[in-house]
Amino acid sequence: MIVVGITGNFSSGKSAVTGIFKKLGAKVFDADLAAKQVVRKGTGLHRAIIQIFGQQYLDKTGEIDRKKLAKRVFSNPKDLRKLNILIHPEVIFEAMKMKKKLQSKKGILVFDVPLLYETKMERLANKVIVVNASQGTMISRAAKKGVGPALSKKILATQWPPEKKANRADFVIENNGNLKDLDQRARQIFKQIQEEAAADNLLKKKLT
Repeated sequence: MIVVGITGNFSSGKSAVTGIFKKLGAKVFDADLAAKQVVRKGTGLHRAIIQIFGQQYLDKTGEIDRKKLAKRVFSNPKDLRKLNILIHPEVIFEAMKMKKKLQSKKGILVFDVPLLYETKMERLANKVIVVNASQGTMISRAAKKGVGPALSKKILATQWPPEKKANRADFVIENNGNLKDLDQRARQIFKQIQEEAAADNLLKKKLT
């Protein structure tokens, strides 16, 4: 199993690339989904978050109101660090469990992780794809999802600059165009990763 980290800043389009890889047969670990699951009602993390931040961050069902909590932590770096210290180790553990479960299988496992480099999760991947977009494009996309410009800018300010991520990546996708262009570029990279893996396997067989 080849592990491919797909990352990019807020609303860069990384999840769209992950979706294309999934259509092509890749398995997917979604860090955002994992982060939601590890803080669900009844978990230790759920109780810890309420103890630290207060009951006002619960919704009507008793689950964490993620949008409300996000507005607080992205306006307060100390609170963001507290939250990350709680959540990140659990998410990394879930990623490692999935990698171990699938390690003997053939194919591609995608780690869709917004903070791949910030959490050092790139160490778990064989290849890394960074999806980039201009700040204006990212803010515009976020607005369509109900996240205003002020909060978007605060979120982006907590993430590594796109060029820093791009300099460390194996592949970079500039996603300022249309979905057709994105699909074509993602498919090219998927095929290249498969071909490189096949060549590596062939070489290993020749050496044994």
